[in-house]
Amino acid sequence: MAKKEVAAREGSAKGSVEDQKLQERLAELREEYNRLHEKKIATERDRQNLEERLKELREQAEREYGTSDLEELRRLLDERRRENERMVAEYQQHVESIRARLREIEKTGSEESS
Repeated sequence: MAKKEVAAREGSAKGSVEDQKLQERLAELREEYNRLHEKKIATERDRQNLEERLKELREQAEREYGTSDLEELRRLLDERRRENERMVAEYQQHVESIRARLREIEKTGSEESS
């Protein structure tokens, strides 16, 4: 009978250590699950916020540019850049013509003074 009691105690002690490890692992897994669940909720909230922001930006693009198509917006941007370059070049020519005219006036004025 003593051998049976010793074997039962050893099995019980072994089971107790294994049970303790399983409980610890279960607690770790629950903590990890809770962290992942919270991250999922935050990610979903961020995704919804980004989708709403994208919707707002598309609506704004439609109002301001008549389209929300990315390729069409790129084409419009390129077109406006070329137009701005043209306008800057024209303005530069205008300023240069004013400078040239002022030099002529200054030259004529200095010649008349002599």
